[in-house]
Amino acid sequence: MTWANRITLFRIVLIPVFLGALLYYSASEQRGAPEEGLRWFAFGIFLTAAISDGVDGYLARHCNQKTRLGAVLDPTADKLLTFTALLSLSLIRFQSLPHFPLWFPLLVVSRDIMLAVGAFLLHYFHHALEVRPHWTGKVSTVFVFATICAALLKLPWVVLLCWIAGLFTFASAVFYIRDGTAQFNAGDHSKPV
Repeated sequence: MTWANRITLFRIVLIPVFLGALLYYSASEQRGAPEEGLRWFAFGIFLTAAISDGVDGYLARHCNQKTRLGAVLDPTADKLLTFTALLSLSLIRFQSLPHFPLWFPLLVVSRDIMLAVGAFLLHYFHHALEVRPHWTGKVSTVFVFATICAALLKLPWVVLLCWIAGLFTFASAVFYIRDGTAQFNAGDHSKPV
């Protein structure tokens, strides 16, 4: 197993630790004695997981550690971390942390589900899929992560970051839909269903 894949697996293991820290922090708030160390621990876990995403990507690309397992694990780990953080900060009732408006996690999760279904359909009907990352997708990820960090740090501009991240998430969805549609239309439709 490559170091890139080990780091990705480590990121997956961090996800329930992150969620547990948030749940215990919420429980401490409910008791009237918020344990701020738990919030900082959750922030540290999230930041570590986010940074490890860049590290495993660097190792895979620059140290010849690309594998089929990594191609599946890395995006899975990213989505699980993002979904866990977004849904936790939207649905768990915190007294002191800002809440995300419900449209924000729904937009991010819907876009990712739509992309996964589109990729499956392209692969099923054409046996080929050319993944072409777009800058709007990368900017969207940066702003989604920044929004999560801002919420965990109790910063005042969380709603503004939600709107910026939402705008880039929507723009990336439009790009990927157009790109996927073009790939689908350019493919061979002779495969029997």
